[in-house]
Amino acid sequence: MIRVWLRMQAHATLALARIVAGVRLTVRGTIPPRSCIVVMNHQSVLDIPLGVWLIRGPQVVIPTRDRYRRGVPGISPLVRLAGFPVVSQKRTITREELQGLTDAADLVARGERTLLIFPEGHRTRDGAIGRFMRSGLRIMLGRTNGPVYCVVADGMTSARTTSDAVTGFGGVKVRVTILGPFTFDGPSTPEAIDAFMESIRQRMVDTLAAMRADAANAPIDAVAPAAAR
Repeated sequence: MIRVWLRMQAHATLALARIVAGVRLTVRGTIPPRSCIVVMNHQSVLDIPLGVWLIRGPQVVIPTRDRYRRGVPGISPLVRLAGFPVVSQKRTITREELQGLTDAADLVARGERTLLIFPEGHRTRDGAIGRFMRSGLRIMLGRTNGPVYCVVADGMTSARTTSDAVTGFGGVKVRVTILGPFTFDGPSTPEAIDAFMESIRQRMVDTLAAMRADAANAPIDAVAPAAAR
């Protein structure tokens, strides 16, 4: 039921963006309908519905800032019902945060959930891909060997915040490139996982640069980097 509700909300949001604001969406690549880890860059308030819409497999779980766990109408109850792991984005994670992340990772490993994660942790002002916050991904990759897909989206920097979105979506052309699958099959050490994550991040950075350089969005080579095979 939660999966259906999330997808309905994503479909409705994107439909409104297309019909009311004239948003145009182009997607290259697909994510198969199976449990996996989806890593997506973070540009705007449309990122979450877009990511949920692209995922056709088991119910999505999204690591969510702790401020959304309580007191936000419509969002806080959904965070709790959907079992989203809550994070504070501090240098060290609490025992409760660790338990939430490991529980989510175990569900992904069993094929019961799909993880959608925005490892930058925040939206950059120019839409460039920032540094990855590594704690969450370290836990996920250390407990599941499922495939990793990357979603690189561009064109939404004019709607970084909710207030921006009121006027910033008009006629926007959103382009999405899906990369993968990538598989982490190295030792579950912090160093090996960090090297894998950095190779993934660099691939996303290169893809975003290519998307921006090519106004026609010519085909992009999506072969995994050496460290991500």
